[in-house]
Amino acid sequence: MNNEEQLIASSHQYNVKKECPMPSPRELFKLAYEADRNRKFDEAENFYRQALKLNPKYSMAWNNLGWILFDQFQQYKEAEKCYKKALKYDNRNFYAWNNWGILYYRQKMNFSKAQECWEKAITFNPEFGNAWNNLSVLYKFQHGNPTKAREFEEKAIKYQNSEQKQTPTSNLTHNFCSECGSTLEASQKICDVCGLER
Repeated sequence: MNNEEQLIASSHQYNVKKECPMPSPRELFKLAYEADRNRKFDEAENFYRQALKLNPKYSMAWNNLGWILFDQFQQYKEAEKCYKKALKYDNRNFYAWNNWGILYYRQKMNFSKAQECWEKAITFNPEFGNAWNNLSVLYKFQHGNPTKAREFEEKAIKYQNSEQKQTPTSNLTHNFCSECGSTLEASQKICDVCGLER
């Protein structure tokens, strides 16, 4: 079985439309995301790479591939290349800025670059709790500034809690992804599930 046949066979197990001989980049992204959630990281990497062959400018696919390469396979240089490409095609991709900051912090111990990346993430999404949390850790352990760390931690908690409390019946403003129907925060630009960028 060649690579295309394997991809098509594998995609059918995730319920991709059977009349479609080759999944679209978005369908491949969804397959990758699902494989990642099921801890099938080799499959997820393959699906992201296939999506990127079809659409080399798919910013969220570059970001998610970078995260798998960094977090699961410890391929730090390759992960960094992925984050750079994600940002080349969408400089406002706050997920990529956040993940690149984590790479700088954990792998390179370059705290000033990590801080720049997290501040960029917040510039593009001021309600992104993960970036606020990362800045809190940075200020607590690297800058020795517990006051600022606590301020950032409170923002992280506020935004992470508001994300968790959003439901279709809540009074909070929310939107739904036009591609997959997932709930999006009011300020969210990219769907976590399918990667649709609005």
